[in-house]
Amino acid sequence: MNDAFVKSQWQILCDDLRRCADAIAVSEADAKEFARQSETFANQEPPERYPDLLKRTAEAAELAVQWQQRRDDQLAAGNDSAQNKQARDQVSRSEPARDATARDATARDATARDEVSRFGTADERATHEHEEAMIDEASDESFPASDPPSFSHAHA
Repeated sequence: MNDAFVKSQWQILCDDLRRCADAIAVSEADAKEFARQSETFANQEPPERYPDLLKRTAEAAELAVQWQQRRDDQLAAGNDSAQNKQARDQVSRSEPARDATARDATARDATARDEVSRFGTADERATHEHEEAMIDEASDESFPASDPPSFSHAHA
């Protein structure tokens, strides 16, 4: 992996997924399972290019949504046992942290998508910069012929 930006974003994504796993789990068994899944995700081969990072981001989001659904299903089961009450209390305490983490991750993903849509991939940016350089060079070479004659009242 040569792209420093992709590398840094991959690390942030893996860290965010670990935090989500911890925040979403309502039982010790879920916490262990979610931690195992997030580590499996983080230990896979890092993406080489930005589009690959975006695909991995979508995979991480799907994993977090599965965890949330599992948590919601457990809470909806309706058992008022002490464990479920404790789990609901834990969820309500972790909601602000989870929401903040999700907002941060969403904002980073939106920024990254905006950069790709605005600036394109690295290859597209290189092509665009080359074309711009060619236009600038042609403009510089045609400078004297491209300026209109000056106008003054003395010659009118």
